[in-house]
Amino acid sequence: MNWHHQSSQGFSLDPTASGPPEALVILLQDLGTSAVRLAPIAARWATSLPTAAFIALDTLAPFDPLASCLSKRTTLDPDANVEPSALDRMTRHLEPLLRGRLRCHRLDAGRLVLVGFGSGGTLALHMALRRGLGCAGVLAIGAKVMRPVPRIQRVDQKLRLIACAGDGDIDHRSLRETVTLLATYGIDTRAALLPSSARSDEAIRHGAAYLVELVATAQRRDQGHIDRESSDAR
Repeated sequence: MNWHHQSSQGFSLDPTASGPPEALVILLQDLGTSAVRLAPIAARWATSLPTAAFIALDTLAPFDPLASCLSKRTTLDPDANVEPSALDRMTRHLEPLLRGRLRCHRLDAGRLVLVGFGSGGTLALHMALRRGLGCAGVLAIGAKVMRPVPRIQRVDQKLRLIACAGDGDIDHRSLRETVTLLATYGIDTRAALLPSSARSDEAIRHGAAYLVELVATAQRRDQGHIDRESSDAR
């Protein structure tokens, strides 16, 4: 498998199967790190997902000063902290890139899966829960779950959370309560608590199982509104 460098936007990995991709997996790195660290993880996952294209974005470097505050807080309260506005700025930076990548592959947002590590996972959850991003699902590994859980924008995506005790203290009860609440809202949500770190072999294996499920969901989505979404983005 060969990764293709995409200048300032990171790296991409084409499907290993012949034909156009049936799903697009976007990987968001933790703030303060480089997307190149995600290349071996995505290459490993791609062996089980031959019809999916992978892109590891390396476009969050301007926001690296936010890394410490996002990684240390476990509560993202829009009434008390600055973090949600920072996440909104990152979202506005990222959304046009996602639309452009989808257009390049002639896929609509229903074929998109977001995978985020650490602060990248926090950003992916923010985009899905607060910004109403249309996608098949989100896999967040070692992310900080937003509290309080916001008013839900949409319920047609799946959320898969992997909490990693090896990266710091984990509030077990808060995680269970969050999953229960999201399920009450009608969002298909599952979570796993692992003793290891976000990039451990255990986390990557567990993430692979979740990702196969999310990509299968994306592949079942209708591509019928690609023309409408493309015109909306113009």
